Amino acid sequence: MRRLALSLSALASLFSLSWAADLDVGPVHVRVEALKPGLFCLTESLGAPERPASIFTDPALARARAGTEVDKDGWRGVSVDGQELAVEKATGAWELRAGGMVLARGTVAREEKGALALDLALPAGAPFRAYGAGGGGRGEADALLKTEGLSRLGNGKAAIPYYWSAAGYGALGVAEVDDAPARWAADAQKVRWTFPGRTASLYLFPAADLAESCRRYAALSGAAPVPPRWTFGYLQSRWGWKDPAYVDETLKTFRLRRLPVDAFIFDFECYTATPDYELPPEGAPRFGDFSWNPSLFPDPAAQIAAYAKEGVRVIPIRKPRIGDAETLAMLREKKWIRAAGGNGEKSTKADLRGLDFENPAARAWYAAQLEPMTRDGVAGWWNDEGESIYTKYYWWNEAEREAWSRARPHERFWSLNRSFSPGLQRLGAAAWTGDIFSTWPALAVTPVNLLNWSLAGMPYAGCDIGGFPGRPSPEMLARWMEAGALLPVMRSHSARKVPPHFPWAFGEEAEEAMRGALDLRYRLIPYLYSLAHEAWESGLPLLRPVAMLYPGDAEAADLSDEWFLGPGLLAAPVLAPGTKRSVYFPERLRAFEEARELPAGRAEVDAALDQIPLYVRPGTILPLGPVVQTTADLPGGPLTVEVYAGKDAAFTLVEDDGATDGYLSGAVRKTRFTWDEARRTLGWVREGSYDGPSVFRRVRAVVYGAGGKKESPEADLGPSGSFDLAQ
Repeated sequence: MRRLALSLSALASLFSLSWAADLDVGPVHVRVEALKPGLFCLTESLGAPERPASIFTDPALARARAGTEVDKDGWRGVSVDGQELAVEKATGAWELRAGGMVLARGTVAREEKGALALDLALPAGAPFRAYGAGGGGRGEADALLKTEGLSRLGNGKAAIPYYWSAAGYGALGVAEVDDAPARWAADAQKVRWTFPGRTASLYLFPAADLAESCRRYAALSGAAPVPPRWTFGYLQSRWGWKDPAYVDETLKTFRLRRLPVDAFIFDFECYTATPDYELPPEGAPRFGDFSWNPSLFPDPAAQIAAYAKEGVRVIPIRKPRIGDAETLAMLREKKWIRAAGGNGEKSTKADLRGLDFENPAARAWYAAQLEPMTRDGVAGWWNDEGESIYTKYYWWNEAEREAWSRARPHERFWSLNRSFSPGLQRLGAAAWTGDIFSTWPALAVTPVNLLNWSLAGMPYAGCDIGGFPGRPSPEMLARWMEAGALLPVMRSHSARKVPPHFPWAFGEEAEEAMRGALDLRYRLIPYLYSLAHEAWESGLPLLRPVAMLYPGDAEAADLSDEWFLGPGLLAAPVLAPGTKRSVYFPERLRAFEEARELPAGRAEVDAALDQIPLYVRPGTILPLGPVVQTTADLPGGPLTVEVYAGKDAAFTLVEDDGATDGYLSGAVRKTRFTWDEARRTLGWVREGSYDGPSVFRRVRAVVYGAGGKKESPEADLGPSGSFDLAQ
């Protein structure tokens, strides 16, 4: 018994139940933490041993810590589920290990020119391939494969201090203060991280591929909640809505011309007749920061309710600053105004009037000012020009959510922001790529920027369809609308002094093409909305690069002018003048709603103005709805379940009320469709108690396969059932 007791005691000295291990390496204090299985944190400090809390990570992780402390063979660290992060006590070297493999290794940070510098070694002879650092900015060219990243926001730019390496791990760097510019850059030998201040954290997680990296990163920074269903419709924005009659006539024209739309988004004119750009730092008397412009919204609550009856929501713009002189004087006295800085952006006169959203008291005050507009019935907020501070959009959205929770406590919050930092997505925020120009090159770089944002943690993003300043040609706007129909957020916008991007204003041929794009978008909503639930549950984004689905394909590694929506739908819209484009097929695919199969490899395709090159992987199930003019009309008819044969397949259709937080407590309906390739049967099984008016109650099936197209009769979509579609 004494020998057994000694053995257990010795074992306990090597492994003890603890989520953290601490040690000193020279002047650097090191803490290794296991936040949850698959997520680790390496914090290094010159003096202070504690890791500061960061808004970049999900607060729930603080309650989920678990692991086993490891102290053996000169190494100290933590282990959980066969994965381990440990530091060699004598040298300060550290390693991230999983499955007996070393995925990443580096050295403890050192002080260098007032910052902490930390290096990760790269294997000799192996090319460094990394994704996920964000990017963009007013249509700037970018690439999927990354060699550097940092903390920086700009007009449509979201640079994120994060990457996933094809070596099998992901890393997010957080400096002592979230606003401080953590940075990484790779050369042939190493990845160097630099952090201003005296404390830095490197979050690390094993991930074998891009899909797993998205799951892990969502677990680290927070999964995005399911947006309101209407946000998957078409959002028509412009600067220059004139008066109520103009808005009414626009809505009437959309409906008469059978052009679907779900929201109107309003610029400055919704609250002021005069933009605030030229106001002095002390502001102007009686500037209406939190009121409606009476020339456009004389009776806002009644107008918003009337538009809602027509299936159109109202989203007003917000700026992160104050214009009223008396209010500014009060805010400055309370020290609630924060000058811009810390993000490398050039400050403007307007930035001198910016609210300090990081201050909880200032947020509470702002929320109280927004509450009346929220009660008037707005559907969300359009947040513009908040890039002067890296975390401003986060804290700004927190204030808006506070107002939302007071006025509409169980309705889903939604906002659209001109950039984002890590963690913003978990608040219910979306983003757009800023004031891009009305040019073909700006359209061409939009997919790569949105793919980069998707991989950097923002699953709901879009662009100014048609560009913000400038005048797109009818062809350009039609092609842009076709591409926009296949992005997570479909929104067009235009500047005040250019024609609004209303489809009927660009000629009959372009209008017909845009109508086709809108009809396609609305048919896809059951598929897109189900993907949104998948994103919430798993962290997988809606927008996926080809490289995510084909990780071993060298040609797909940096491919960004085509992309997947979900697991099966390949979008390759025309992004340049003319009707031809080159498409890469990573395997044999079928054309959308056609039985014909296309061989793997690169091919030139020809698409008339009203055609969108769209393809589907074999073994894909697509649930499609009917064409409706607003999501408020759903279901609007039977569900069409399209099967692209060639392999067994499965897909789960998810339905809920589309508006409240009920889905969080189980108020959902999930219908699992399965395709048996050998028997050529489509079956389904339903679970969940939700049974609201928007659920589909009838279903039909269409199969595209080697034998051509096969359709089923329409049937009840009951708790279970099947179609026999043998050729």
